[in-house]
Amino acid sequence: MSRRAIDDPDEGAPTGPSSGGGAEADGSPGGTAASGEKERPKARTGERDEDVSSSVEPVEKRALVWAGVTLAGLVALIVAIAVIPFSPWRSDGGGLLPDSPFMGSIVFLIVVVFSVTGIVYGARLGTIRTGGDVARHMGQGLRSMTSFLVVAFALAQFLALFEWSGVGTYLAVHGAAWLESAQLGGLPVILAFVVLCAVANLFITSGTSMWGLMAVVFVPMLGLAGLEPAFVQAAFRIGDSSTQIITPLSPYLIVLLGMVRRYEPDAGLGTLVARLVPFTLVFFTVWVAVLLVFYGLDLPIGPANGIHLE
Repeated sequence: MSRRAIDDPDEGAPTGPSSGGGAEADGSPGGTAASGEKERPKARTGERDEDVSSSVEPVEKRALVWAGVTLAGLVALIVAIAVIPFSPWRSDGGGLLPDSPFMGSIVFLIVVVFSVTGIVYGARLGTIRTGGDVARHMGQGLRSMTSFLVVAFALAQFLALFEWSGVGTYLAVHGAAWLESAQLGGLPVILAFVVLCAVANLFITSGTSMWGLMAVVFVPMLGLAGLEPAFVQAAFRIGDSSTQIITPLSPYLIVLLGMVRRYEPDAGLGTLVARLVPFTLVFFTVWVAVLLVFYGLDLPIGPANGIHLE
């Protein structure tokens, strides 16, 4: 018996149906261990295996350079076509904003830019050689979103039923009517308005829709109290933005939950909301404090817009 066999009791022992250990080094299941090679360890993150190593290989660096050059070239081409006076992307009045063929095509342009950039990266890296490889990689990208798609389908039905019920509109309109009947003035009604917007935002996720409901009541009411409409909108933005991240009716919260589940598969909507509540409290407190500073010092909130009507 050789010295190696003495040091390693497993040497020479049968490793399968056949005891011919020499053949395993050429590709059988035990070949990797017999040849002394070690597989790169992988970490389990949700439903996807990822390499622990975060080093960037030289071929990946070259592919990133090619992708960056492609991205810069596409952006430069789009800008060049958009700025020329006779650009087909301009409106009848010759402008690009707010309504023009350019703005109508912005989603398509974003898809093209990032798709071409990704294909160039994959081609230089060697992972994309045919059109089938592109479809395969796109399928792999969607595989991690399957749980989100299932949850999003159920959420879409709930949102449609909630909007159909009119509960959010009812709460916003009657809350505004109650504040109007309370005959509060100045700062108290502004603070109550911020709280009302923060609560209503839990049920009406569209800022445009909620502002349309609130502005009809509060802009004239606070205008009679001598407050600038722009200041009323600033107060609305505080309440609207503070609770936007914790409302279960927001589709973006479901997107965030899908990302969290990649690293914490057992996370639920309640877990996510509980972790975001501290941020909501901090945002609300800080922004209300800023509003009070502007109100107390009568600082302008923007060009030609103060706190009080002149």
